[in-house]
Amino acid sequence: MVLLPQLKSITIMINLILFGPPGSGKGTQAEKLVKKYNLLHISTGDLFRFNLKNDTKLGKEAKKYIDKGELVPDRVTIKMLKEKVEENPKVKGFIFDGFPRTIPQSRALDRLLKSRGGVSKLLMLDVPDEDLIKRLVIRGKTSGRKDDTNKKIIQNRLSIYKETTLPVFNYYMKKDCSVKIWGLGEIKLILERLSLEIDSLKGVRRKRTTTKTSSKKVTTKKKSSPKKTVTKKTKAAKKSVTKKSTAKTTVKKKSAAKKSTAKGRKPKAKK
Repeated sequence: MVLLPQLKSITIMINLILFGPPGSGKGTQAEKLVKKYNLLHISTGDLFRFNLKNDTKLGKEAKKYIDKGELVPDRVTIKMLKEKVEENPKVKGFIFDGFPRTIPQSRALDRLLKSRGGVSKLLMLDVPDEDLIKRLVIRGKTSGRKDDTNKKIIQNRLSIYKETTLPVFNYYMKKDCSVKIWGLGEIKLILERLSLEIDSLKGVRRKRTTTKTSSKKVTTKKKSSPKKTVTKKTKAAKKSVTKKSTAKTTVKKKSAAKKSTAKGRKPKAKK
């Protein structure tokens, strides 16, 4: 019996960071990707709203800083994320939206996902500033958000993004995880661009195992091909020999005929 290698598939966890400046369309695309790939969407904004609304322990702690106009410390945000991740141990993966925003947060996320395959890819929606401002102004009119209607405030938010958040892209670039996706066009088209990158991860890791197969079949197949070759060569050789022998016989017959003709002729009498 011969043991031949066979490939067996093993599914992998997908952990994505949907990245980009305000107005790049992260929220819209996150909803589409969650449905398409059956992932869990984790938005820091949603986490804060949930904890504050339900007056949880972490919500109370965050509120102390928010009431003072201060930034909520990373340790509080990370605890919220950790709780959300640990509540869903059976999901196929996560999409992180709005996090991480700094290098320390990136390192904290790496530690959190260490036992879950780490960050698979950071997908950055790349949109020019002019288009971002137009989008945010329109969004401000429909949503009623005052910070989206003032162009000066929007420009200030974009400046903060470039100074403090954009370095996260370079952090994961060094890990060969960051990819820029052109963020202009129809929502469906942008989704297709994102999906192409995710599909490259969606494949399976392959592991070698062994299966039993009959050695007789292998031997028969190997021996059958040389026989065919030999038979063809033998037939060709026989044809060649036959042609040569026929040619020799023909020559001999012609020479014999000439001799007999010569012998049969009588010499002419001299006058």
